[in-house]
Amino acid sequence: MGNFTSSQTHDEWKSDAQHAMEAGTFCVICGGPFDLDGDVNNIDPKDPRYQWLYRFRLLGNIGDVDRVVVTAEATPNNLSGIQNVFLSEPASFRPAGSGFFEVAGPAGRDDIWFDTLSYSPDHGSLFPLHEACIDTSCRAIDHHLQKCNNEDRKPALELLSCLLNTRLSEQNCSLFNGSDIVKDIFGQSSRSSVYGPRSVLGLTRLEWWAGEYDRFYSDPLEKTDAATVVQSVLKSSPRSKDEPSYRFTLTQKPQALERLPTELLEEICANLPISSIMALHRTSKGLAIQFPLDSTFWRNSLRDGSLHPHMWDLDTKWIERDLRETSELRSDLTASWDWKGAAKLLAMKRFPIAGCDDRLADLPHGFWNRCRIWATIEEALHEEECFSHGRLRSDSGTGVHKDEDEDP
Repeated sequence: MGNFTSSQTHDEWKSDAQHAMEAGTFCVICGGPFDLDGDVNNIDPKDPRYQWLYRFRLLGNIGDVDRVVVTAEATPNNLSGIQNVFLSEPASFRPAGSGFFEVAGPAGRDDIWFDTLSYSPDHGSLFPLHEACIDTSCRAIDHHLQKCNNEDRKPALELLSCLLNTRLSEQNCSLFNGSDIVKDIFGQSSRSSVYGPRSVLGLTRLEWWAGEYDRFYSDPLEKTDAATVVQSVLKSSPRSKDEPSYRFTLTQKPQALERLPTELLEEICANLPISSIMALHRTSKGLAIQFPLDSTFWRNSLRDGSLHPHMWDLDTKWIERDLRETSELRSDLTASWDWKGAAKLLAMKRFPIAGCDDRLADLPHGFWNRCRIWATIEEALHEEECFSHGRLRSDSGTGVHKDEDEDP
C-alpha cells in the first residue's frame, strides 16, 4: 500500500515551489508558495482563483518574536488574542527582495522584517502560513479536541503553533548542524504510489507541465464547492426505495432505554449529535430498530456536520431544493437519493489517483485541496497523540514534550 514516506524521484530539475521550500518561503501546511511570479508560464498571478495564496500571516510564540525580527523601529501588532501566541497582521514577501517576510509597522513606522522558519534547539520559530490554511487547520484541531471531550482545552490557534514548533524540533533535533535545516515538517515533498504527490513540492516535471499544480493552488475555503460535491455525488448515485438491509427479531424483553416510549426516544434522538445516535444504534438490537440508520439519518448527518467536519459550510437545504425527485418516488422525499452512500463516500479526505470511485472523478479542486490540508493536520495530530501516549507510558508520566510546561 502506498504511503507518504516514499521519497521523490531524484531529478536535477526543481520547480520554483521546491526552491521556495529550500529557502523557507513556503507554507509548511499546504506546501504552496506565497508568490506565483515566474512559477509557471501559463499561470496568471492576478487570476482571482490564486489570490488566497497571497494572503498569509506569521504564527508562533510571542517569546520568539524578538529573536526573528531582523529590523524594526517598533513592536509588531499581535492579533492572536491569546496569551503567549503571536499572530501577525497580513504579511508580504518579494522573491526578488531581501528574502525576509515583511509586516506593516505601526502608523508612521517602517515595515518590520522577519527571518521565519528557522531552527534553534533553544527557541521556537515563526511560520508563514496562508490564512486559509490557518483557518482549515484550526477547524481540524477543534474537531479533534471535541472528539477527546476535553473541556479544559487550549485554543486551536495555540495548539497549531505548538504542533508546528514540535514538528520542527522533532525533524531537526538529531540532524541540526547549524545550516541544513529540515523545513518540510509534514513531508509535503513526498509522494505515494496510491495517492500521488502530497503537494506541489512532490510534482515531477511532467506532472508540472501537465498542469497538476492547479488543484494544489485552489482555494480550500471556496464556499460553493462542498455543496456542489454532495449534489454531484447524489445525482450520479443509483436511486431506490429506502429499504432496510436487515430485520431484527427481538428474543428478549426490552431493557433500559429500549423500554422508553417511542415518542420520548425520538425527542432524545432529536437533541443528540449524529455520532451519539450511531453509538446508540450499535448498543443493542432493540435500539438498532429504534434508531435506524436510514436515508433520513444520513442526510441529517451531513446537516449536523459531526461526521463531515471538513464540510462545515455545507448547505443541504440548497441541495435538496435543487434535486428533482422522480415522479414515482415523489411521495417519499428521502427515499430517492442515496444519502447513505454519499455520506460514506464524502467522509474520505485522501483520494487515490487510480481506482477511485467514479463519483469522485470531478471533485472541485478547492474541495479536494481542503480535504488534503485537513488530512495533513489530522494525521499530524494522530501521530503526536501516539507519540505522547508512548512517552506517557515510558517516561516519568508527564507526557509533555521537552519544550512544554504543561499537557497540550
